[in-house]
Amino acid sequence: MRQQIQTAGEIAADQTTAEDTAAVKTEEEHETSSLTSTEASSDTSEADPAPDHSLPSGAGTGDTGSTPSGKRSPLGPLALILAAVVAVIGSWWWWQAAHDDQLAAAQDRDSALIAATEGIETLNTLDHRDVGTDLEAWEDVTTGQMQDGIAAIDEAQRQQLAGEQKIATAEVVDAAVLSIDGDEATVVAAVEISVIDDAAPDSEPTLKRNRFSAQMKLVQGEWKIENLQQVAVSLS
Repeated sequence: MRQQIQTAGEIAADQTTAEDTAAVKTEEEHETSSLTSTEASSDTSEADPAPDHSLPSGAGTGDTGSTPSGKRSPLGPLALILAAVVAVIGSWWWWQAAHDDQLAAAQDRDSALIAATEGIETLNTLDHRDVGTDLEAWEDVTTGQMQDGIAAIDEAQRQQLAGEQKIATAEVVDAAVLSIDGDEATVVAAVEISVIDDAAPDSEPTLKRNRFSAQMKLVQGEWKIENLQQVAVSLS
C-alpha cells in the first residue's frame, strides 16, 4: 500500500510534467500551424500579384501635352502658325511702305530731270522766222518772275530778235539733279547750242557749249523753271 501513495509534491511534479508536456505539444502545433499559414500566403502572393494602381510615369503632369480626352491640343501648333503669318505680313507691309517711298522719290527726281532738260533746251532755242511761237514756248516751261519777264517782252524787242536772223537750236548732252526737297529741285545741265546765221548763208553753223543751273518749282503737278543761270565751264 505504501508504494502506491504519492506525496503532494510528487503529484504536483507529475502534474507539472504533464502540463509541460501539453505545453510543448501545443507550441509545436502552433508552430506547425504558423508555418502552414505562411506557406499558403506565399503561394497566394506568387499566384495572384496585387494590381498596381499607381499612375504611369508622366501621368497628370502635362508632359504628354494631351487633352483629357487623349487628343493632342491644336492650340500650340496653331499659335506658332499664326505668329509666323503675322511676322510675314508685317515684314511685307514694312518692305512695301519703304519701297513705295523710294519709288515715289525716284519718280520725283526723274520728273524734275526730264522737265529741266526739256525746259533748258526750249529756253535756248529761237528761230527768227517765228519769234512769237518760241516766246510762248518759253512761257510754258517757266514760272514766277522768269515767266513774268518773258511775258513782258514787247513788240519792239520781238522785232529786234527777229532782225538778228539767227536760228539757235539747243541740246542737253548731260544733266543731273543736285537736290530735291518737296516742291523744289536744283538741276545742272551741259548744253550744246548750234547757231545758224541766215544773214550769212555761206557761213558754217557755230557751236557753243554752256553749262546751266536751273532752279525748279513744282506747280500744279508739273516742274517749271523758276530761275536759270549760266555756270562757268572749267577748262582744266
